[in-house]
Amino acid sequence: MKKTYIIFAAVAFALCSCGGKDNSQNTPDNVVVIDNTEENKDMETILFKPQATVQNVFPNNCDTVCFQQGDLNNDGIQDLVICSTPRNPENMMTRDDGYEYNFNEPVLAIYFGKGDETYSLFKEYPNTIPGAEDEFSFVTVTPEINEEGVLRFDVEVFYSAGSSQTGQNSYLYRFQDDDFYLIGSETGSFSRYSGEAEEVSNNYLTKKQKTTTSNVFDDKVKPTETWSDLPDEPLEKLGARTLY
Repeated sequence: MKKTYIIFAAVAFALCSCGGKDNSQNTPDNVVVIDNTEENKDMETILFKPQATVQNVFPNNCDTVCFQQGDLNNDGIQDLVICSTPRNPENMMTRDDGYEYNFNEPVLAIYFGKGDETYSLFKEYPNTIPGAEDEFSFVTVTPEINEEGVLRFDVEVFYSAGSSQTGQNSYLYRFQDDDFYLIGSETGSFSRYSGEAEEVSNNYLTKKQKTTTSNVFDDKVKPTETWSDLPDEPLEKLGARTLY
């Protein structure tokens, strides 16, 4: 219980630091900040530090989209998945009531734990996590890491106007052969007018696809399942698509 409290306290500290101010003076004395080390000095990054602790992994002047801890490479050490959106002024919009829209591009990052409370950046992924396209679209991204190290992204897109469709899609990645590969996906759509719903589940390991159609407004419409084969293609790497 004590270890759990320490982790959540560290995360809470980091979340508070992601507000556009330089919080380096507030870093506790017992936190070792490792940055620009010899092994990472040539790494090109957009937003994230090559090396970080939980306390300083969140970039300054950003909005945090998602954060999750778990063992991604099955080495017994906790890793980090984090996505943040810069607050560049040219892509910000403020409503009359003061509410701010951030239309900047989110950036995903994966850190591998080193076992000494520091984390090494594995890779940054721009053009992967979707952001809001306009003031009528809302995107929620939730990462999960299971006991086998499978990384799952649940992405929900909601339109408050201009569309009757809503969607919630999931993408499953596994770390193998020194990278993250897409091993499964679930895409779902639902019409708020007709109640018609469709869910497509893809297994890229077995190359099978299941499509289920139903109607959430009409119990008399029985769900229908159809199966088909997927093309026998190499597994897709994380970052090859935007996860809408």
